[in-house]
Amino acid sequence: MGINKIYILCILLLISISCFAPSIQMKALIRMIDQQEKYFKENIIPSFEDKERAEIEVLHYDNVDNIDGELDKYKGQIGLVKVPFEKSPSLVRKGKILHLESFLTKEEMKEFNNTYMLTSLGRVDDKQYYIPRKFETRLMVYLKSKVLDALSQWRKQSKEIHKDLAKYNGFGLPSNYLLEEDPNEWDYFDVFVVGWIWAHSSYGGKRGPKVAHRGKRYSGTSHRVIDRVFQCRGDSAAVVSMQGAPVVDAFHWEAVYAAAGIYNKKMWEDEWSGSGVWKGFSEGEVFLSFMTQLDCFFIRGTGQDGLDGYLKNPDDMGVATMPAGCSLKLNKLGRVIREGRKAITTGGWWWGIPKDSPDPRASYKLARYITSMENQVQACSRFGMIPVRKDVLSDMKMLFGGEWISSIYDISFRQLMQNKFTIVPSHPRFDEIGNIYLDAWFDIVVDKNWSADKTIPDRNYIKKLIDDKYVPLVNKVK
Repeated sequence: MGINKIYILCILLLISISCFAPSIQMKALIRMIDQQEKYFKENIIPSFEDKERAEIEVLHYDNVDNIDGELDKYKGQIGLVKVPFEKSPSLVRKGKILHLESFLTKEEMKEFNNTYMLTSLGRVDDKQYYIPRKFETRLMVYLKSKVLDALSQWRKQSKEIHKDLAKYNGFGLPSNYLLEEDPNEWDYFDVFVVGWIWAHSSYGGKRGPKVAHRGKRYSGTSHRVIDRVFQCRGDSAAVVSMQGAPVVDAFHWEAVYAAAGIYNKKMWEDEWSGSGVWKGFSEGEVFLSFMTQLDCFFIRGTGQDGLDGYLKNPDDMGVATMPAGCSLKLNKLGRVIREGRKAITTGGWWWGIPKDSPDPRASYKLARYITSMENQVQACSRFGMIPVRKDVLSDMKMLFGGEWISSIYDISFRQLMQNKFTIVPSHPRFDEIGNIYLDAWFDIVVDKNWSADKTIPDRNYIKKLIDDKYVPLVNKVK
Protein backbone atom coordinates (compact mmCIF):
# COMPACT_ATOMS: atom_id res chain seq x y z
CA MET A 1 0.00 0.00 0.00
CA GLY A 2 1.43 3.36 -0.98
CA ILE A 3 2.27 6.12 1.49
CA ASN A 4 -0.50 8.33 0.08
CA LYS A 5 -3.15 5.63 0.63
CA ILE A 6 -1.98 5.06 4.19
CA TYR A 7 -2.08 8.81 4.78
CA ILE A 8 -5.63 9.03 3.40
CA LEU A 9 -6.78 6.08 5.54
CA CYS A 10 -5.34 7.73 8.65
CA ILE A 11 -7.14 10.95 7.84
CA LEU A 12 -10.42 9.07 7.32
CA LEU A 13 -9.91 7.19 10.59
CA LEU A 14 -9.33 10.41 12.51
CA ILE A 15 -12.43 11.95 10.94
CA SER A 16 -14.56 8.95 11.85
CA ILE A 17 -13.25 8.97 15.42
CA SER A 18 -13.98 12.68 15.77
CA CYS A 19 -17.51 12.13 14.46
CA PHE A 20 -18.28 9.55 17.13
CA ALA A 21 -16.33 11.11 20.01
CA PRO A 22 -18.55 13.04 22.43
CA SER A 23 -18.34 16.81 22.06
CA ILE A 24 -19.11 17.28 25.77
CA GLN A 25 -17.65 15.15 28.56
CA MET A 26 -18.14 15.88 32.23
CA LYS A 27 -19.44 14.60 35.54
CA ALA A 28 -22.54 15.94 37.33
CA LEU A 29 -22.57 15.77 41.13
CA ILE A 30 -26.07 15.45 42.55
CA ARG A 31 -28.10 14.56 45.62
CA MET A 32 -31.71 13.50 45.02
CA ILE A 33 -34.34 11.17 46.38
CA ASP A 34 -33.89 7.72 44.82
CA GLN A 35 -36.95 7.93 42.57
CA GLN A 36 -36.05 11.41 41.41
CA GLU A 37 -32.44 10.44 40.75
CA LYS A 38 -33.61 7.44 38.71
CA TYR A 39 -35.80 9.68 36.55
CA PHE A 40 -32.93 12.15 36.17
CA LYS A 41 -30.46 9.46 35.08
CA GLU A 42 -32.82 7.54 32.80
CA ASN A 43 -34.67 10.42 31.15
CA ILE A 44 -33.06 13.86 31.47
CA ILE A 45 -29.39 12.96 31.01
CA PRO A 46 -29.79 10.48 28.09
CA SER A 47 -31.92 12.96 26.12
CA PHE A 48 -29.27 15.67 26.62
CA GLU A 49 -26.51 13.25 25.58
CA ASP A 50 -28.39 12.39 22.39
CA LYS A 51 -29.13 16.01 21.59
CA GLU A 52 -25.64 17.36 22.23
CA ARG A 53 -23.49 14.28 21.48
CA ALA A 54 -22.40 14.38 25.11
CA GLU A 55 -21.19 11.93 27.72
CA ILE A 56 -22.32 12.78 31.25
CA GLU A 57 -21.44 10.67 34.27
CA VAL A 58 -23.81 11.25 37.19
CA LEU A 59 -22.24 10.98 40.65
CA HIS A 60 -24.27 10.89 43.87
CA TYR A 61 -23.26 12.47 47.19
CA ASP A 62 -24.98 11.84 50.51
CA ASN A 63 -23.62 14.47 52.88
CA VAL A 64 -24.63 18.05 52.10
CA ASP A 65 -22.10 19.21 54.69
CA ASN A 66 -19.23 17.84 52.57
CA ILE A 67 -19.95 19.07 49.05
CA ASP A 68 -16.59 20.85 48.89
CA GLY A 69 -14.87 17.60 49.84
CA GLU A 70 -16.65 15.81 46.98
CA LEU A 71 -15.59 18.53 44.55
CA ASP A 72 -11.98 18.16 45.71
CA LYS A 73 -12.18 14.41 45.15
CA TYR A 74 -12.93 14.95 41.44
CA LYS A 75 -10.79 18.00 40.70
CA GLY A 76 -11.29 19.34 37.19
CA GLN A 77 -13.96 16.74 36.33
CA ILE A 78 -17.22 18.09 37.75
CA GLY A 79 -19.13 20.26 35.30
CA LEU A 80 -22.27 20.78 37.38
CA VAL A 81 -23.10 20.37 41.06
CA LYS A 82 -26.50 20.44 42.77
CA VAL A 83 -26.32 22.70 45.83
CA PRO A 84 -28.96 23.43 48.52
CA PHE A 85 -29.68 27.11 49.18
CA GLU A 86 -28.21 27.01 52.66
CA LYS A 87 -24.84 25.72 51.44
CA SER A 88 -24.51 28.05 48.47
CA PRO A 89 -22.78 31.07 50.10
CA SER A 90 -20.16 28.98 51.89
CA LEU A 91 -19.13 27.20 48.68
CA VAL A 92 -18.64 30.58 47.01
CA ARG A 93 -16.58 31.83 49.96
CA LYS A 94 -14.41 28.72 49.70
CA GLY A 95 -13.74 29.51 46.04
CA LYS A 96 -15.51 26.42 44.70
CA ILE A 97 -18.09 27.99 42.36
CA LEU A 98 -17.64 30.01 39.16
CA HIS A 99 -19.75 33.13 38.66
CA LEU A 100 -21.75 33.27 35.44
CA GLU A 101 -20.59 36.74 34.38
CA SER A 102 -17.07 35.32 33.98
CA PHE A 103 -18.05 33.55 30.77
CA LEU A 104 -21.53 34.75 29.72
CA THR A 105 -22.11 37.95 27.73
CA LYS A 106 -24.32 40.78 28.98
CA GLU A 107 -27.00 39.70 26.50
CA GLU A 108 -26.85 36.13 27.79
CA MET A 109 -27.11 37.32 31.40
CA LYS A 110 -30.13 39.43 30.48
CA GLU A 111 -31.79 36.38 28.91
CA PHE A 112 -30.90 34.34 32.04
CA ASN A 113 -32.59 36.88 34.33
CA ASN A 114 -35.63 37.04 32.05
CA THR A 115 -36.00 33.25 32.22
CA TYR A 116 -35.79 32.52 35.95
CA MET A 117 -37.47 33.77 39.11
CA LEU A 118 -35.59 35.03 42.19
CA THR A 119 -32.18 34.86 40.54
CA SER A 120 -30.96 37.45 43.05
CA LEU A 121 -31.01 34.77 45.73
CA GLY A 122 -28.19 33.07 43.83
CA ARG A 123 -26.00 36.17 43.88
CA VAL A 124 -23.07 36.63 46.25
CA ASP A 125 -21.14 39.91 46.45
CA ASP A 126 -23.20 41.21 43.52
CA LYS A 127 -22.17 38.37 41.20
CA GLN A 128 -24.46 35.63 39.89
CA TYR A 129 -23.09 32.25 40.93
CA TYR A 130 -26.08 29.90 40.73
CA ILE A 131 -28.73 28.73 38.28
CA PRO A 132 -32.11 27.92 39.91
CA ARG A 133 -33.00 24.22 40.09
CA LYS A 134 -36.16 24.36 42.21
CA PHE A 135 -37.76 26.35 44.99
CA GLU A 136 -39.23 24.78 48.08
CA THR A 137 -40.83 25.81 51.32
CA ARG A 138 -42.44 23.88 54.11
CA LEU A 139 -46.17 23.50 54.56
CA MET A 140 -48.28 22.18 57.41
CA VAL A 141 -49.36 18.66 56.40
CA TYR A 142 -52.16 16.93 58.30
CA LEU A 143 -54.80 14.26 58.14
CA LYS A 144 -58.17 15.84 57.42
CA SER A 145 -60.15 13.21 59.35
CA LYS A 146 -58.05 13.73 62.48
CA VAL A 147 -58.39 17.51 62.32
CA LEU A 148 -62.17 17.10 62.06
CA ASP A 149 -62.00 14.82 65.09
CA ALA A 150 -60.06 17.43 67.08
CA LEU A 151 -62.52 20.14 66.04
CA SER A 152 -65.40 18.04 67.33
CA GLN A 153 -63.71 17.50 70.69
CA TRP A 154 -61.88 20.68 71.60
CA ARG A 155 -64.72 22.53 73.34
CA LYS A 156 -65.46 19.70 75.76
CA GLN A 157 -61.72 19.19 76.31
CA SER A 158 -60.86 22.88 76.56
CA LYS A 159 -60.84 23.05 80.39
CA GLU A 160 -58.34 20.21 80.66
CA ILE A 161 -56.20 21.67 77.88
CA HIS A 162 -56.34 25.11 79.53
CA LYS A 163 -55.31 23.63 82.88
CA ASP A 164 -52.45 21.64 81.37
CA LEU A 165 -51.11 24.56 79.35
CA ALA A 166 -51.20 26.79 82.44
CA LYS A 167 -48.36 24.67 83.85
CA TYR A 168 -46.16 26.00 81.07
CA ASN A 169 -47.15 29.66 80.75
CA GLY A 170 -48.89 30.46 84.03
CA PHE A 171 -52.21 31.24 82.36
CA GLY A 172 -53.37 28.60 79.88
CA LEU A 173 -55.03 29.26 76.53
CA PRO A 174 -55.37 32.89 75.39
CA SER A 175 -58.52 34.54 76.72
CA ASN A 176 -59.87 34.99 73.20
CA TYR A 177 -58.93 31.49 72.07
CA LEU A 178 -60.90 29.69 69.37
CA LEU A 179 -59.79 26.67 67.36
CA GLU A 180 -60.49 27.74 63.77
CA GLU A 181 -61.95 25.20 61.38
CA ASP A 182 -59.49 26.24 58.67
CA PRO A 183 -55.92 25.11 59.53
CA ASN A 184 -54.65 28.02 57.40
CA GLU A 185 -55.76 30.24 60.28
CA TRP A 186 -53.84 28.38 62.99
CA ASP A 187 -51.00 29.50 65.22
CA TYR A 188 -48.77 27.66 67.71
CA PHE A 189 -51.55 27.44 70.32
CA ASP A 190 -53.77 25.63 67.82
CA VAL A 191 -51.04 23.04 67.16
CA PHE A 192 -50.82 22.53 70.93
CA VAL A 193 -54.60 22.06 71.21
CA VAL A 194 -55.02 19.52 68.40
CA GLY A 195 -51.83 17.76 69.47
CA TRP A 196 -53.09 17.52 73.07
CA ILE A 197 -56.44 16.07 71.94
CA TRP A 198 -54.76 13.46 69.73
CA ALA A 199 -52.29 12.49 72.46
CA HIS A 200 -55.14 11.96 74.94
CA SER A 201 -57.40 10.04 72.56
CA SER A 202 -57.32 6.42 71.49
CA TYR A 203 -56.68 5.59 67.82
CA GLY A 204 -56.47 1.97 66.82
CA GLY A 205 -56.49 1.05 70.50
CA LYS A 206 -53.36 3.15 71.18
CA ARG A 207 -52.69 6.53 72.75
CA GLY A 208 -49.71 8.75 72.12
CA PRO A 209 -48.38 11.99 70.60
CA LYS A 210 -49.17 12.54 66.93
CA VAL A 211 -47.24 15.70 66.00
CA ALA A 212 -43.68 15.45 64.71
CA HIS A 213 -41.04 16.95 62.48
CA ARG A 214 -37.55 15.87 61.47
CA GLY A 215 -35.51 14.87 64.51
CA LYS A 216 -32.30 13.49 63.03
CA ARG A 217 -29.05 15.23 63.89
CA TYR A 218 -28.72 17.03 60.57
CA SER A 219 -29.51 20.33 58.88
CA GLY A 220 -33.17 19.43 58.21
CA THR A 221 -33.83 19.61 61.96
CA SER A 222 -31.90 22.80 62.63
CA HIS A 223 -33.74 24.51 59.77
CA ARG A 224 -37.06 23.72 61.43
CA VAL A 225 -35.88 25.49 64.61
CA ILE A 226 -34.50 28.44 62.62
CA ASP A 227 -37.82 28.67 60.75
CA ARG A 228 -39.50 28.90 64.14
CA VAL A 229 -37.30 31.90 65.02
CA PHE A 230 -38.51 33.67 61.87
CA GLN A 231 -42.12 32.73 62.70
CA CYS A 232 -41.65 34.32 66.12
CA ARG A 233 -40.75 37.51 64.23
CA GLY A 234 -37.00 37.16 64.40
CA ASP A 235 -34.79 38.38 61.56
CA SER A 236 -31.48 37.25 60.09
CA ALA A 237 -29.54 39.26 62.67
CA ALA A 238 -31.38 37.48 65.51
CA VAL A 239 -30.74 34.09 63.90
CA VAL A 240 -27.04 34.71 63.32
CA SER A 241 -26.46 36.18 66.80
CA MET A 242 -28.76 33.63 68.48
CA GLN A 243 -30.05 36.44 70.67
CA GLY A 244 -33.40 38.08 71.32
CA ALA A 245 -36.92 37.13 72.38
CA PRO A 246 -37.80 35.31 69.10
CA VAL A 247 -34.90 32.88 69.59
CA VAL A 248 -35.94 32.11 73.17
CA ASP A 249 -39.62 31.84 72.18
CA ALA A 250 -38.69 29.31 69.48
CA PHE A 251 -36.83 27.02 71.87
CA HIS A 252 -39.45 27.55 74.59
CA TRP A 253 -42.22 26.26 72.30
CA GLU A 254 -40.12 23.30 71.19
CA ALA A 255 -39.46 22.39 74.82
CA VAL A 256 -43.13 22.68 75.78
CA TYR A 257 -44.31 20.59 72.84
CA ALA A 258 -41.89 17.88 74.01
CA ALA A 259 -42.65 18.18 77.73
CA ALA A 260 -46.43 18.22 77.25
CA GLY A 261 -46.37 15.10 75.08
CA ILE A 262 -47.40 16.93 71.92
CA TYR A 263 -44.32 15.77 70.02
CA ASN A 264 -43.86 12.11 69.22
CA LYS A 265 -40.48 11.34 70.80
CA LYS A 266 -39.76 8.76 68.10
CA MET A 267 -38.74 11.69 65.93
CA TRP A 268 -35.47 11.90 67.86
CA GLU A 269 -35.28 8.39 69.33
CA ASP A 270 -35.52 6.85 65.85
CA GLU A 271 -33.71 9.80 64.24
CA TRP A 272 -36.44 10.64 61.77
CA SER A 273 -35.45 12.34 58.55
CA GLY A 274 -38.18 13.07 56.00
CA SER A 275 -38.75 9.40 55.23
CA GLY A 276 -39.16 8.68 58.94
CA VAL A 277 -42.01 11.17 59.13
CA TRP A 278 -43.59 9.64 55.99
CA LYS A 279 -43.57 6.26 57.69
CA GLY A 280 -44.99 7.90 60.82
CA PHE A 281 -48.02 8.95 58.79
CA SER A 282 -48.28 5.42 57.39
CA GLU A 283 -48.12 3.75 60.81
CA GLY A 284 -50.57 6.07 62.57
CA GLU A 285 -47.77 7.72 64.57
CA VAL A 286 -48.11 11.16 62.94
CA PHE A 287 -51.22 13.19 62.18
CA LEU A 288 -49.51 16.56 61.60
CA SER A 289 -46.08 17.70 60.48
CA PHE A 290 -44.23 20.41 58.57
CA MET A 291 -43.01 19.16 55.21
CA THR A 292 -41.83 20.25 51.78
CA GLN A 293 -43.76 19.77 48.54
CA LEU A 294 -41.62 16.76 47.69
CA ASP A 295 -42.54 15.23 51.05
CA CYS A 296 -46.21 15.79 50.24
CA PHE A 297 -45.91 13.93 46.94
CA PHE A 298 -44.26 10.99 48.70
CA ILE A 299 -46.83 10.90 51.51
CA ARG A 300 -49.82 11.21 49.16
CA GLY A 301 -48.36 9.18 46.30
CA THR A 302 -48.71 9.75 42.58
CA GLY A 303 -48.84 6.17 41.29
CA GLN A 304 -45.76 6.70 39.13
CA ASP A 305 -41.95 6.86 39.55
CA GLY A 306 -42.23 4.56 42.54
CA LEU A 307 -44.22 7.12 44.57
CA ASP A 308 -46.90 4.75 45.87
CA GLY A 309 -47.82 6.81 48.91
CA TYR A 310 -47.96 6.14 52.64
CA LEU A 311 -51.65 6.58 53.41
CA LYS A 312 -54.49 4.04 53.31
CA ASN A 313 -56.72 6.89 52.19
CA PRO A 314 -54.58 9.32 50.15
CA ASP A 315 -57.41 11.84 49.94
CA ASP A 316 -57.17 12.25 53.73
CA MET A 317 -53.99 14.31 53.35
CA GLY A 318 -54.50 18.04 53.75
CA VAL A 319 -52.07 20.93 53.43
CA ALA A 320 -52.12 24.44 54.86
CA THR A 321 -49.81 27.38 55.27
CA MET A 322 -47.52 27.25 58.28
CA PRO A 323 -49.01 28.17 61.67
CA ALA A 324 -48.26 31.68 62.87
CA GLY A 325 -45.64 32.04 65.57
CA CYS A 326 -46.21 33.86 68.84
CA SER A 327 -44.93 33.97 72.39
CA LEU A 328 -46.09 31.22 74.72
CA LYS A 329 -46.23 33.80 77.52
CA LEU A 330 -49.45 35.82 77.90
CA ASN A 331 -50.12 39.12 79.64
CA LYS A 332 -52.53 39.59 82.53
CA LEU A 333 -55.43 39.88 80.10
CA GLY A 334 -54.56 36.55 78.53
CA ARG A 335 -53.21 37.97 75.28
CA VAL A 336 -49.94 36.91 73.69
CA ILE A 337 -47.06 39.23 74.58
CA ARG A 338 -45.41 38.96 71.16
CA GLU A 339 -47.38 38.38 67.95
CA GLY A 340 -45.62 36.33 65.31
CA ARG A 341 -46.12 35.59 61.63
CA LYS A 342 -46.30 32.71 59.16
CA ALA A 343 -43.06 33.50 57.33
CA ILE A 344 -40.38 30.82 57.14
CA THR A 345 -37.37 30.48 54.88
CA THR A 346 -37.77 29.93 51.18
CA GLY A 347 -35.29 27.26 50.21
CA GLY A 348 -34.52 25.05 47.31
CA TRP A 349 -31.61 23.90 45.22
CA TRP A 350 -29.25 25.50 42.74
CA TRP A 351 -27.08 24.27 39.92
CA GLY A 352 -23.55 25.51 40.40
CA ILE A 353 -20.64 25.37 37.97
CA PRO A 354 -17.40 24.46 39.77
CA LYS A 355 -14.50 26.86 39.33
CA ASP A 356 -12.44 24.08 37.75
CA SER A 357 -15.21 22.87 35.41
CA PRO A 358 -13.72 21.27 32.27
CA ASP A 359 -16.01 23.42 30.10
CA PRO A 360 -18.14 26.13 31.80
CA ARG A 361 -20.20 26.83 28.69
CA ALA A 362 -21.06 23.16 28.31
CA SER A 363 -21.94 23.06 32.03
CA TYR A 364 -24.26 26.02 31.54
CA LYS A 365 -25.83 24.36 28.50
CA LEU A 366 -26.57 21.25 30.58
CA ALA A 367 -28.09 23.31 33.42
CA ARG A 368 -30.30 25.18 30.97
CA TYR A 369 -31.43 21.92 29.38
CA ILE A 370 -32.31 20.39 32.77
CA THR A 371 -34.42 23.46 33.57
CA SER A 372 -36.01 23.81 30.11
CA MET A 373 -39.77 24.35 30.08
CA GLU A 374 -40.55 20.77 29.09
CA ASN A 375 -38.24 19.23 31.68
CA GLN A 376 -39.37 21.65 34.39
CA VAL A 377 -43.04 20.82 33.83
CA GLN A 378 -42.32 17.10 33.94
CA ALA A 379 -40.17 17.27 37.08
CA CYS A 380 -42.56 19.58 38.94
CA SER A 381 -45.62 17.49 38.06
CA ARG A 382 -43.91 14.26 39.09
CA PHE A 383 -42.10 15.34 42.24
CA GLY A 384 -43.82 18.44 43.61
CA MET A 385 -41.03 20.89 42.84
CA ILE A 386 -41.95 24.57 42.82
CA PRO A 387 -40.93 25.76 39.33
CA VAL A 388 -38.22 28.37 38.83
CA ARG A 389 -39.06 29.44 35.28
CA LYS A 390 -41.19 32.53 34.75
CA ASP A 391 -43.00 31.01 31.76
CA VAL A 392 -44.06 27.96 33.80
CA LEU A 393 -45.06 30.07 36.79
CA SER A 394 -47.17 32.30 34.54
CA ASP A 395 -49.29 29.32 33.44
CA MET A 396 -49.56 26.93 36.37
CA LYS A 397 -52.32 24.98 34.58
CA MET A 398 -49.46 23.10 32.92
CA LEU A 399 -48.68 21.50 36.29
CA PHE A 400 -52.12 20.73 37.62
CA GLY A 401 -52.52 16.98 37.40
CA GLY A 402 -55.43 16.69 39.79
CA GLU A 403 -57.23 18.39 42.65
CA TRP A 404 -54.69 17.46 45.32
CA ILE A 405 -51.75 18.64 43.19
CA SER A 406 -53.55 21.93 42.57
CA SER A 407 -54.03 22.29 46.33
CA ILE A 408 -50.35 21.72 47.08
CA TYR A 409 -49.26 24.32 44.53
CA ASP A 410 -51.91 26.80 45.66
CA ILE A 411 -50.86 26.53 49.31
CA SER A 412 -47.17 26.57 48.34
CA PHE A 413 -47.51 29.89 46.55
CA ARG A 414 -49.55 31.32 49.42
CA GLN A 415 -46.73 30.31 51.75
CA LEU A 416 -44.12 31.82 49.44
CA MET A 417 -46.06 35.09 49.56
CA GLN A 418 -45.92 34.93 53.35
CA ASN A 419 -42.18 34.24 53.23
CA LYS A 420 -41.43 37.10 50.84
CA PHE A 421 -37.62 37.32 50.85
CA THR A 422 -37.04 35.34 54.02
CA ILE A 423 -34.09 33.03 53.37
CA VAL A 424 -31.34 31.38 55.38
CA PRO A 425 -28.92 34.18 56.39
CA SER A 426 -26.09 34.75 53.93
CA HIS A 427 -23.29 34.16 56.41
CA PRO A 428 -20.01 32.63 55.18
CA ARG A 429 -20.00 30.16 58.09
CA PHE A 430 -23.71 29.65 58.54
CA ASP A 431 -23.26 25.89 58.42
CA GLU A 432 -21.47 26.11 61.76
CA ILE A 433 -24.17 28.35 63.24
CA GLY A 434 -26.80 25.83 62.11
CA ASN A 435 -24.90 23.09 63.90
CA ILE A 436 -24.95 25.16 67.10
CA TYR A 437 -28.76 25.44 66.83
CA LEU A 438 -28.84 21.68 66.37
CA ASP A 439 -26.73 21.11 69.49
CA ALA A 440 -28.94 23.50 71.46
CA TRP A 441 -32.11 21.72 70.32
CA PHE A 442 -30.82 18.32 71.36
CA ASP A 443 -29.62 19.75 74.67
CA ILE A 444 -32.83 21.62 75.53
CA VAL A 445 -35.53 19.47 73.92
CA VAL A 446 -34.17 15.93 73.74
CA ASP A 447 -32.07 15.93 76.92
CA LYS A 448 -34.70 18.01 78.76
CA ASN A 449 -32.24 20.69 79.82
CA TRP A 450 -35.11 23.16 79.92
CA SER A 451 -35.20 23.70 83.71
CA ALA A 452 -33.10 22.95 86.74
CA ASP A 453 -35.15 19.84 87.61
CA LYS A 454 -35.97 18.86 83.99
CA THR A 455 -39.73 18.96 84.62
CA ILE A 456 -41.56 22.11 83.48
CA PRO A 457 -39.72 24.11 80.78
CA ASP A 458 -38.66 27.44 82.24
CA ARG A 459 -38.29 30.24 79.70
CA ASN A 460 -35.83 32.18 81.88
CA TYR A 461 -33.73 29.05 82.37
CA ILE A 462 -33.70 28.43 78.60
CA LYS A 463 -32.72 32.04 77.93
CA LYS A 464 -29.83 31.90 80.38
CA LEU A 465 -28.65 28.59 78.95
CA ILE A 466 -28.63 30.01 75.42
CA ASP A 467 -26.92 33.23 76.52
CA ASP A 468 -24.27 31.51 78.63
CA LYS A 469 -23.55 28.40 76.58
CA TYR A 470 -24.52 28.91 72.96
CA VAL A 471 -24.17 32.63 72.22
CA PRO A 472 -20.43 32.45 73.04
CA LEU A 473 -20.11 29.57 70.57
CA VAL A 474 -21.86 31.62 67.87
CA ASN A 475 -19.59 34.58 68.63
CA LYS A 476 -16.55 32.39 67.99
CA VAL A 477 -17.93 31.55 64.57
CA LYS A 478 -18.17 35.21 63.65
